[in-house]
Amino acid sequence: PSHCRRSRSVLPWVTYAAAAWDTLANPTFRTKPSNVLEVGAGTGHISKELSELGFSVTAIEPSTGMYGVAKDVLSLTDVRLLNCTSFDLEKSQLYEVAFSHLVAHVVDDLNEFFESVGQHLKANSHFIFSIPHPCFYNEYKGFFGDEYNYMTPMSKTVSFAITKDSKNKISGVPYHHRPLSEYINKLVETGFAIDGFDETYPEEDIQLKYGAKWESPRYCVFICRKL
Repeated sequence: PSHCRRSRSVLPWVTYAAAAWDTLANPTFRTKPSNVLEVGAGTGHISKELSELGFSVTAIEPSTGMYGVAKDVLSLTDVRLLNCTSFDLEKSQLYEVAFSHLVAHVVDDLNEFFESVGQHLKANSHFIFSIPHPCFYNEYKGFFGDEYNYMTPMSKTVSFAITKDSKNKISGVPYHHRPLSEYINKLVETGFAIDGFDETYPEEDIQLKYGAKWESPRYCVFICRKL
């Protein structure tokens, strides 16, 4: 499906799941995808959502801690959960759709990451992934100071807290700022076409639940197709 729009759902992962569902429900798919891959499943909530919608889901998560959380979340589902990366997944495993929520900006090598996902997709299958919006995220988080330049890729190890769970900080997370052009060019180089691009911008009442109105989108979603 070719489209570009502002997503207006409640939370980033919900927005992402909505974009995923929009793609899966599109008439482009004559039949429901028989198998779905989530790369970097985290807590497992997106895989759980997709499983409840009736999709056959394989979820991979390399972090032992997150894998343990996802194992509990997915315990009553049919999701196949693996403690591995997209590089470790058996090459013979092919999927019709792959998802990845807030993962691409933490990987060191985008080419290798996109290639590792692409090798598990059938031709014309979709890869849907979200990242913090490179145009606006530093204004929101302030990870970089005077050295920040939008067009210059730069990296930092960061700590952050989830808005509604500020007591539990997540530390030691790599954050790679890259301009959108780098994501686009790397996708093209690794054999993907971009069918759509969504920007997360909730309704005002939802924005206020984060403590203040949003001045700009904080997250974005790429909807890509393996050529």
